[in-house]
Amino acid sequence: MIPKIRSGKADDIEALVRIFRSCWLESYRDILSEDVRNSMSVEAARQLWLPALAANSDRETLVAVIDEYPIGMARIGADPDFPQRGHLFSLYVDPQYAGQGFGKALLTAAFERLSERGFVQISLWVFKANLGAFGLYKKMGFEPTGRERTDSRWQSLEIEMLHGSTTSQS
Repeated sequence: MIPKIRSGKADDIEALVRIFRSCWLESYRDILSEDVRNSMSVEAARQLWLPALAANSDRETLVAVIDEYPIGMARIGADPDFPQRGHLFSLYVDPQYAGQGFGKALLTAAFERLSERGFVQISLWVFKANLGAFGLYKKMGFEPTGRERTDSRWQSLEIEMLHGSTTSQS
C-alpha cells in the first residue's frame, strides 16, 4: 500500500498529536526514560506540534495518509546550524504502521520537497539508541557526521547524519 503524502494543515493537529504520542510512548520505550515519555502529555504534544502547522512557517510538515487517515508525518526545512542544507526535523510513523515502508515514503517525499527548494544536502538528528530509524537513514544514504548532542528535554544522546556528503560542515 502506498500512502498519499500531502502538506499538513491546521485541522491535522489531533492526528499529529496521536501519531507523535504513540511513537513517544511505544516506539521510544527503550530510548527515552519513563519520566521524559510521561512528561509528553496530550497538551504538551499539541503545543509542540501547533507551530508545525502554521501557514507562515519556513518549515513544512508532510502528512502520510491511507484512505484519508493520517498514519505518519515528517517536518522539513533549512538546517538551523547550516542554512545552506535542508533538514529533516522529525519523521514519525504510527507504530501500528511501522515496518511497512511508510517511513521510506515520507523520507522520499522529504527529499523531493527539499530538492525542489534547492537543497543538495540534508541533515537530521536521530537518537543514537533508535536503531530502527538509524538503519532506515543509513539505507537511504545518510551517514553520521561525528557530531553528537543531548537535548536537556529528552535526555538521550543524538547523532547527526547527513545525506549528500560525508562532511559535517559542508
